[in-house]
Amino acid sequence: MDEASGSKPEHETKVADLTVIDTVLRALGAVEYVRLTKHCANYRFTASGRNMLATMVTVPELDGTFIELETLAEPDDLASALADVRAVLTVLGIDERDLTSEQYTDAVINARS
Repeated sequence: MDEASGSKPEHETKVADLTVIDTVLRALGAVEYVRLTKHCANYRFTASGRNMLATMVTVPELDGTFIELETLAEPDDLASALADVRAVLTVLGIDERDLTSEQYTDAVINARS
């Protein structure tokens, strides 16, 4: 939804049985791209009247700790939501130079090569 920040729509659901979903995905023609371990600690709070989710992430194969900051927004509210997220990042001392849109999968693949 926003190329600069790498934000995008997400759709999530619970998976009761990993084997079943693996079978379904493979039956649809999907192939495993990369497998990685991601450790997360989630923090919920309100900022600028929005419910926010900050996730502290470590990936054993990557240096450093990452923060993912999320809020829900409708398409017509996207610019305002992004401004609110950026304001929280500023309070945390994170500026534009610290941001990346690289996905963990790509970073792990690069680290392995």
